[in-house]
Amino acid sequence: MQEVTKSPLQEKLETIATDIGKFGLYSALLIVILLLIRFTAERIYEESFESEHVTEIINFIIIGITVIVVAIPEGLPLAVTLSLAFST
Repeated sequence: MQEVTKSPLQEKLETIATDIGKFGLYSALLIVILLLIRFTAERIYEESFESEHVTEIINFIIIGITVIVVAIPEGLPLAVTLSLAFST
């Protein structure tokens, strides 16, 4: 069998797609951490922990997942456009 080699464009696209995925993941983690810090700072003196608080924390996690889900598919067409622009 022949070994399939990647073209320079495919290598660049793969690199850019990986970078976009990492950026989306790091951004989502940062957003969730900042929301949790803000949540604890606002409720530091409250003595009770209610079910509304759990719902709010779950919403923070859902926001982080949404950032990841949106960043990767929206970033791939951008990666293709940028790499085609740089290759011409």
